[in-house]
Amino acid sequence: MEQEIQYLEAWLKEAELLARKIRNQADRKNGMAVFTISATVKAQDKRKPFLTPLREITHGSVGGSLVFSQTQAALLCKQIDGIVDWILVDAEKKIPISFGYNKEILSHFKLQLLGRKVGYSREHIEMGNLSAVCALYVKQSDLHEFKANDITVDSVWHALSHAKGILSGKKIAIIGAGNIGFKLAQRLVESGCSVDLVRRDATRGTLMADLINAVKPKSTLAVAHYNPDPLQASVFSDAIIGCTNGVPVITWEMMRAMRPDGVVIDVGKGTIHGDALRKGLEDGVKIIRTDVAPGIDGLIATIRSTKNLMANVMGRKLLGDVNVVSGGFMGLDGDVVVDNYEHPTYVIGISDGNGDIKKDYPEADAVRIDAVKKFIGVEKQL
Repeated sequence: MEQEIQYLEAWLKEAELLARKIRNQADRKNGMAVFTISATVKAQDKRKPFLTPLREITHGSVGGSLVFSQTQAALLCKQIDGIVDWILVDAEKKIPISFGYNKEILSHFKLQLLGRKVGYSREHIEMGNLSAVCALYVKQSDLHEFKANDITVDSVWHALSHAKGILSGKKIAIIGAGNIGFKLAQRLVESGCSVDLVRRDATRGTLMADLINAVKPKSTLAVAHYNPDPLQASVFSDAIIGCTNGVPVITWEMMRAMRPDGVVIDVGKGTIHGDALRKGLEDGVKIIRTDVAPGIDGLIATIRSTKNLMANVMGRKLLGDVNVVSGGFMGLDGDVVVDNYEHPTYVIGISDGNGDIKKDYPEADAVRIDAVKKFIGVEKQL
């Protein structure tokens, strides 16, 4: 127990140091300081938390940590709260249920276990919900949820699209069809790629391929296949994507079997055998390690835009005798849709009362539009 406490103390100090580096680097760029807290299903001995690298992004600087329990997440939040602008917490439930809690650790770090439901069970149960526990301990920084696996899928899809150009008609082998592999396969099939899914469990692999084929658009000709043989799946492929949890599965034989301009993408970190990596690089094979920084950049832009939309743009109000709506707010039939209901600068159209804009509208609606345009004209002159 003493060793575990010492490890946690060192980790928390390093986490605070990382948070301050993120803060300083972001300030130099006049950007945002962002700290991510995420989990992983990747096997790890003794489930010790560890930090992820500091990255510069368009919107500022970002770094983070992986944690393996709600207690670790709570300790981390208390340590970095207020240092960074945003704390992004993984909303996906990857941590298994655990019973009890370590009183010695809580006592040492003076941590009160908030949200403990007394009387619900014989023993305290951690459900692995990082979002819920972080919300209890973050008081100064802005807290936002994010889907770490979805960011990875987005980043891989864009990297592959950039590397191969148009994806339609390409053949892709995904080795390790878990959560990320399945989501990526669906995206690629919908983009016109033929995808071979490889995993050891034939029943689940077949089911995944069938599900993708069942939900894809009817006009999409590309399909997903389950293939138990990774070498066979790699033959004439345009890309081999390793999605196992750090287990090396991509061999030199698989690289030799793909097209001469084929790409290898290591998603699961450590999915390529050492000799295959060495021979592949010597032979000029394009090998990519997934970088999620672009995905985080896009996430930050989406959160900021959504916050502004919900707080300042979305709404409905009476402007003179006419109701105006904006920002996706559901308008009634005849409401005038504008760019910003509080400070309109142009008219978009007339609401049909069903979430769409009327293609044709009667004279009464035209009168409403003219009234709003006159108001906008007066506002611009002031």
